[in-house]
Amino acid sequence: MIRLLVIAFNVVVVTYLVYRLFMVIQEPIVRWKKMLVVAAGLILLFSPVSMFIGTFRPGMQYFLLYPVAILIFLYLIREVK
Repeated sequence: MIRLLVIAFNVVVVTYLVYRLFMVIQEPIVRWKKMLVVAAGLILLFSPVSMFIGTFRPGMQYFLLYPVAILIFLYLIREVK
């Protein structure tokens, strides 16, 4: 059951991150800010992908830190506009 919830959470997060990355790329903002947002988004995208590939196993740190990282990323995107 928990694996299904993790998969569902990751699908939603990855879909939203990809959507927001495309939106940020299309916005006319300063180049260094755009690169910072894209780099942070790619790092956040690689976390669930590497978990499913088997690079690392999800533990308590993943469940505690990943939502915080997503919230910080969303704040960063909000500030870019």
